[in-house]
Amino acid sequence: MPFWAMKDSQRTEATAEKLETLDRLAEKIIERRLSAPAILFLESSKPLSFLGNQAMVFFQPIVQTIFNFKTYDDIMDLLEDRDNIEYLLKKIEELEAAEQKKAKEEKRRRKEEKRAAKAQEEGSDG
Repeated sequence: MPFWAMKDSQRTEATAEKLETLDRLAEKIIERRLSAPAILFLESSKPLSFLGNQAMVFFQPIVQTIFNFKTYDDIMDLLEDRDNIEYLLKKIEELEAAEQKKAKEEKRRRKEEKRAAKAQEEGSDG
């Protein structure tokens, strides 16, 4: 069997645990405000997902010193499949939209508080 077909025959199903790993990765990306670069990278690397996976295998010894070994292996396996990359992209976009909505609501609330404080100040002056 050719080396590139081996992984296809042994493809792992994205279990709830592995999807949770992708969710945590998406949350970390949002926390660090790296959604735009992450989306750009993932969209551009989608056609080359297998090569990206092989690059992760190559850099694994170096990255092991930084990341949890099991998590890195899970991400490495998950990112090989384009469907999982698409899931991660959608999750990042969903979390980013929620973060932007939350920021908008906070901005609106502060603006209303300023308006109320100004109206109260004007009422006490008069």
